[in-house]
Amino acid sequence: MPGRGFGIDVIINNFSKASDLVLHDWLLMKLMASGVDSKLVIWVRLVLVGCTQRVRVGGQLSKEVKANSAVPQVSIMGPLLFLVYVNDTWRNFDSSIRLSPDDCIIYMEITNKNSIENLQKDLDTLVEWAVENGMKINPGKCKAVKFTRTRVKNPPGHSLGDKKKFGMRTVVNAWK
Repeated sequence: MPGRGFGIDVIINNFSKASDLVLHDWLLMKLMASGVDSKLVIWVRLVLVGCTQRVRVGGQLSKEVKANSAVPQVSIMGPLLFLVYVNDTWRNFDSSIRLSPDDCIIYMEITNKNSIENLQKDLDTLVEWAVENGMKINPGKCKAVKFTRTRVKNPPGHSLGDKKKFGMRTVVNAWK
C-alpha cells in the first residue's frame, strides 16, 4: 500500500510489432553485455542466422529472404530474446518499470508536482530509447491510469513525446 501521496500513476506503453523490430546484431550485443556465457551467445547467433521470412499476398508466396531483424515467435525463445533486447529500458528511470514481450509499464507514486514531472521525464526517456533501439511505440494502444483513494478533479495528463496526450482514467478507493 502506498504512502500518503496522491496515488499511483501507471502508464502502459505498447511496442508496435515488437518481435519484428528486434535487430539481430544489437540483440547479440545486449546478450553478450548481460554477462551470459559466450557459448549461449554463439548458439543464439546460429539460430538467428538461419532465420528467413516470406509473405503471402493473395495466393502468391514470395521468395524467402534472410531476416536481419525479428525474433522467432513460435518458441519460448522469442519472448525471452525480446526481453533481453528491451531489458535496458529502465536505465536512468526514477519510475518503477515492468516489462513484458509487448508492453512496458511505467508507474510512480505521485506525491507532488515533481513526481508528475519525473514520470513525464521517464516517458520521454522511453521514447528516446525506442528511437535509438529501432523500436516503435504504438500510441493508440497506450493507456494511463491513476489509482487513488480520493477523487481528483482534472488529473494531469502525461504525453508520449509529441504524439499523444494521455487521458488519465482514475480508479478511486483502490486500497479499501
